[in-house]
Amino acid sequence: MALDLLETVGLSDVGNVRQYNEDTIAIDTGLGLMALADGMGGHRAGEVASRMAVDVLMQALRAQFPELRSAVRQHQPLLVVDRSINQANRAIYEAAQAQPGYYGMGTTLALTFFYDNGVVLGHIGDSRIYRLREGRLELLTRDDSLVRDQIELGLISATDASESHNRSLVTRALGITADASPHLRRDAALPGDVYLLCSDGLNDLVDDADIELMLDRLQANLPLAAQHLIQTAKDNGGYDNVSVILVKVLQPFPATVQHGWWRRVLAWLTRRSA
Repeated sequence: MALDLLETVGLSDVGNVRQYNEDTIAIDTGLGLMALADGMGGHRAGEVASRMAVDVLMQALRAQFPELRSAVRQHQPLLVVDRSINQANRAIYEAAQAQPGYYGMGTTLALTFFYDNGVVLGHIGDSRIYRLREGRLELLTRDDSLVRDQIELGLISATDASESHNRSLVTRALGITADASPHLRRDAALPGDVYLLCSDGLNDLVDDADIELMLDRLQANLPLAAQHLIQTAKDNGGYDNVSVILVKVLQPFPATVQHGWWRRVLAWLTRRSA
């Protein structure tokens, strides 16, 4: 993807309480790929899991991107993302089985892959993906969490959920089992859309209405918007690591544009290796 089709910014902060930052973020604007992971596990294993998830995922998607260069079936981007997420899952799971200090480690994941005027959303755990479109914020993911299950079963109210001691317990994550079952979908991405990927350190402490207000007012300055989101979470307690990635769609990006950009990259790499 040409660099002038998307505007991106990512920030991650340890917060006010935690000693280590177990969140990991990565952005490849040229590829149209953004990933955010929030690790879990003792003795800094959560930091290891989130870093492994993002590193393996980005490498796998970069390696598979040439598959999308030709005229392809509409659903192939979903398959490419699914394979990459499962590669990351296996790497974390095998590391956890091989090293006692890493046993039980895992990580959430939120991923956006922009391709051919659309975006593939990949998600597991309770990190979230939102979209601001025409001033309205919409949550595009469903938390894999005990609290979300309790709300949907009518066991607790949404109001009580914010005070629940179980709000940080996830029901699915990468690296916990040998096979991952991520949530995947593909949506249209329109010029002017702003996507937000965040760890629960943001949405646990900042209401959706406040997130909507900040993004709507500051979307012309994404770095400032990201700073305000993180600072608001810290002002409200900051008891967890907090990470955000913001992506603004600047103009249409049909696959022909991306294919042309990728051919130029390959030609440049070939010249360097000659």
